[in-house]
Amino acid sequence: MSFLRNVAGLPLPSRRLIRERLLARTTAANPHPLFVFGNQKSGTTAIAGLLAAATGKTVTLDFAGAEHPYATDLLSGATPIAEFVRRNSWALSSHVIKEPTLTFVAPQLMDYFGVKKAVFIVRNPFDNIRSILVRQRLRGDMEALPDRVRLNPTWRKILSGEDLGLSRSHYIDVLARRWLRAAEIFQSRREHFVLVRYEDFLRNKKPEIAQIARAFNLDIVEDVDPLLDFEYQPRDKNMEAPHLFFGSNYGRIENICKSAAINFGYQ
Repeated sequence: MSFLRNVAGLPLPSRRLIRERLLARTTAANPHPLFVFGNQKSGTTAIAGLLAAATGKTVTLDFAGAEHPYATDLLSGATPIAEFVRRNSWALSSHVIKEPTLTFVAPQLMDYFGVKKAVFIVRNPFDNIRSILVRQRLRGDMEALPDRVRLNPTWRKILSGEDLGLSRSHYIDVLARRWLRAAEIFQSRREHFVLVRYEDFLRNKKPEIAQIARAFNLDIVEDVDPLLDFEYQPRDKNMEAPHLFFGSNYGRIENICKSAAINFGYQ
């Protein structure tokens, strides 16, 4: 199979990836997908899942074909958008498609599909970065990542910044620049995005979902009350105030993200 990469040090494809690739041979991508973009751990899974449930649409919530090394090749340009779509046509056949990695090629994807509008989720950078680190059982106040930290290949690339071609630097700087990169993509095409702040969604989940649906002329056909408290991903267990969680690294995020965060209404 062409997707089996014979590269030393890379794991063999998972069963999930093999299934996706096999199904892609007989499945066409949705020609008019509704993309839900946003940085990792910004609430994209919950919002995409509830939106699809409320409107009776099919949904893709992450897929193996967008993990490392395939994500890195896509983001670097080594894999053209058309080829990526062909390989992952089954994963991209749903009505609603959510995969945070695709955020960083959102303009190219939207141009390829001729999509004029997509959802973009943003989250306070301190909470967003803390959530990423807590997911990986890491602190935010370290001088550097431990040499033997256990990360899967995809998350290793994210925390090092390699997937986005970011220069090697402090891990908090990398994550802050990642948040900023996503914010800059939004700003570059803000008229083509329906912006949702994760914090606003948490306060009023049903109204926010209804508002998104209206923006895309979608009817609400299902009551999502039973799903409102469903945990699409593990809930953050560390709720320390940001200045405590990040310690002296707090200023790194502020220096990199402050201006863009203010534009989103974060103080």
